[in-house]
Amino acid sequence: LIARMAVLRSLIAPALALCAALGLLRAALAPAFAGSSAQPAIRGSHMARASTIYEVMVTNPSVGARTRLNINEKTTVEEIITKARKEMDFEMSFLDGDWFLYEIEDETKPLSGAMGQYNLRPWGPEGMELHLLYQPKV
Repeated sequence: LIARMAVLRSLIAPALALCAALGLLRAALAPAFAGSSAQPAIRGSHMARASTIYEVMVTNPSVGARTRLNINEKTTVEEIITKARKEMDFEMSFLDGDWFLYEIEDETKPLSGAMGQYNLRPWGPEGMELHLLYQPKV
């Protein structure tokens, strides 16, 4: 029994060294970054057809609530209003209907339709910020 334990103990160090060497070899031969291997052709063609994603900041200035949304040229103003209301917890049924979305630079005319007709730009210091206002008809 003691001789058997001595043999097992003497095999542990070489086995650990072999595992470590195999791990280092695998890491050296593997791609440096995740996703650097070639993607299937279907994924590449699908991504080429996908529209550009823009991040916009939506603010309700009356309470200071803000959220960031990812949109594209086909996203409608109504979809943005719905998503922003949900993110800001303004989903009460008595508040339905009287929400308007404005560009922060011009709150005189509400936005409507698809966002592609507006000056979409990547988020940054000059990114697009929108104001979501509740304006009930009196």
